[in-house]
Formats: sequence, structure tokens, C-alpha cells
Amino acid sequence: MSHTPLMLSALATSAVPGFQAVSAQSLSTPERDAALVHDVNSFAWLVELARTEPEEALMSARHSAARALSEGLRSRLSFRVPKLHGTTDVGGKTLSVSEYLPGRELVPARVTPILAASVGKALAEIHQLPTSTLLDFDRPSQSALDSLREAAGIVDRAAATGLLPQSLLRRWETACEDAGLWQFETTVIHGLMQASRFLCDGEQVVAIEEWRELRIGDPARDLAWLTTPTMSSFSPAVITSYRSSRSSADRYVAQRARFWAELDIARWLLHGIDNGIEKVIEDATDMVQALHDRVSGDLDQALTMPISTNKHPLAT
Repeated sequence: MSHTPLMLSALATSAVPGFQAVSAQSLSTPERDAALVHDVNSFAWLVELARTEPEEALMSARHSAARALSEGLRSRLSFRVPKLHGTTDVGGKTLSVSEYLPGRELVPARVTPILAASVGKALAEIHQLPTSTLLDFDRPSQSALDSLREAAGIVDRAAATGLLPQSLLRRWETACEDAGLWQFETTVIHGLMQASRFLCDGEQVVAIEEWRELRIGDPARDLAWLTTPTMSSFSPAVITSYRSSRSSADRYVAQRARFWAELDIARWLLHGIDNGIEKVIEDATDMVQALHDRVSGDLDQALTMPISTNKHPLAT
């Protein structure tokens, strides 16, 4: 059954003792019942209850990540992140009450230089959080070598489809073979970063949402979305701000970000093949060709620098 905003407000009292709602408006989707609720102190809350098992699993992952975002971590950030205040069981599913995050979703076409700088600063703040705090919450951790192995595995599987142009395949293989590209310090990463995760007020990032993939890994993965063509008008300003705010960023972080973005296309292709979805295969094949046409011979889109003399991480 679906739950109205008033029903959700009433159920929230079981999750947060003393909770007193004065207004509620629906934010429900086909996958979940949700309401924006204001309490007697005019504070805004998000009350959610999954309608489906897949959504319940996603919400559980969000709750786990929110618990890992401790007060100590929050104090190091200039923007807000999800904060879970309580949960309760409702018919075998978990109703949650969390702080409502303010702001409007970032719209790429409307990003100003000031907002781009704010985005870069926010990304740098995430990557400067102490990794030790996440280990206490058993968040996933992936080393630089693990990242290389993952990338190489995707390239190998994509190559086996026979659907990659040879020059694009060689581009990816060369990136995997470049030792310098994979010498970096892992950091706390968001893990699912894209434009829609940023909530803004005017020209400032005021919140970042959807942290369910919070973990320790390659910081370049949080920058991959910036390398797509639709972000090209403001991505250089974001990267400049990011490097200015995080001087310890490795020199190849932008190249790896581009590589991860390209491998997302390979993942899409493999998803279609693994599940026998012809429309996805056709779409991914078109994306592969478009990528090939875009990067062929363009030195500004290079993934690697001149051949490195460093020992490769996978060398025995």
C-alpha cells in the first residue's frame, strides 16, 4: 500500500521520539513513498519508505553510508551531506527520517565560473577527508593496483566482444600499460559523482547527495563525469579549482578521470551483452563509435604521456 504524507509524518514519530510535524508534502516516486516534513521548529525532514525490494536495498545502502559520514567528517566539509536521524520497521521495510538537503540541482548549462570553482573546492574537500575514519565503518577500499586490475578487466572483456575499433582498444590497452598513470594515493571518494549530485544555492554548492557508494579509492572516479562533452564548457574551471584546493592531487588524475568515463561506455556495452538487451547493445555500439571519432588523433584527449620508465604496478 502507498502512504500519504500525513501517514509518513505519523510513522516518523516511531523513528524519532518527540518528532512533531506541522506540515508535509509529497515527494513520492513509483519506487518509494516520501514526504518533505516540517516540524514545530520549522526544521525540514525527509521521510522515506521503499515500495519495492530493489529500492529497499538502495535505501539500506544510503543509510549505511550516512552512518559512516560521522560528525568529524561533516565538520571538515563546507556543504551538507545526508544525516540519518532514525529508522523504524513498517511492514517489513525500513522507514527513515533524515535531514532534508537544501538547494537546487546543478544544471550544466547554467554553471558560472564562481559555481565551477565551488564544485572543484567541494570535490577537493571530499578527497582530503581522512581515510581512517571510513575503515571503522567497513566501507569498501580499493588500492591503486586494484583500480588498475579493474580497468584492465573491463578492457579485456570489452575487447572480447569484437565490437571495439582497434585504435580505441589500443588506446585503452596503452592506458593500462602506463605505469605512471596508476601511481596515486587513494582517498575517500563519493563513488557515484555526477552533476545531479550537487545541490546549489546561487553560485555555491550547499549540499551533495547520493553517497551509497562512499568508499576509499581512486579520486579520479569522482572527476570522470567532468570529462564528458556536455561538461566541457565549465570542466576546466572545476579542475583548476580542484587542483588549487588539493595540491596533493597526482599529475595524472585528469587523464584517469577521462579513462574511467570512457570505460563507463564499455560497461554499458557489457551490460547489454550480458543481459541480451539489443537496444542497449546498439546504443553502446553507437557510443563507442562516437567516442572513437571524437578522440582519434586529438592530443588534448590523450590518456597517456610519453612512455614511462617506471616499473609497471603489475610487473613481477
